[in-house]
Amino acid sequence: MKQFMLLIPIAALVPIALLAGCGANTVSRNPESFQQVDRLARPVVNEVFASVAGDRHKTNNEISPSQDSTQLANDIQNFMRNTAGRSQAITDVVKAVLVPDVLVADLNQTDSAAYLGSETGGATGGKFGGRKLTDDVADISLGVVFGKTVSALGLAPADGKDIPTLTSDNVGSGGKHFTATFPYLGAPR
Repeated sequence: MKQFMLLIPIAALVPIALLAGCGANTVSRNPESFQQVDRLARPVVNEVFASVAGDRHKTNNEISPSQDSTQLANDIQNFMRNTAGRSQAITDVVKAVLVPDVLVADLNQTDSAAYLGSETGGATGGKFGGRKLTDDVADISLGVVFGKTVSALGLAPADGKDIPTLTSDNVGSGGKHFTATFPYLGAPR
């Protein structure tokens, strides 16, 4: 018998007070006895940096964010320098922004959500952080790794090692359908 996994986006209204202390989106196999099997606070991060060899992807999905400073940081270092050929200055910025792999929202800020906004001091559009449904997190993340995003934001000097063909997943805005009311996700097209 063939099996498959269906991923369904879920939206929920949650009082801000309940968010205190929350850092990572997690997926658990068994709600009765929590067993973390995936962290998707920042989609693409683990998928780009962690190799399948040595189960690095699995390891990063199952560890707590407090362990990212050694585990994920080493994966970023290795990938950025050895695979992508990026400078140490850009690599250091990427590690500083993406470790730990948690979605940061500064609830003291009043501007709108902006993916990586809190981590970059507002350089990506606002200091609140988090992300809007319309934020193209895949293209933003790929631009950080393979593009000129880090140098364009003034966070590190350009290194001339960008690879423009890898800065997008090539899924345009036509693939997204949102509504103005909760749950904000439109019907599939």
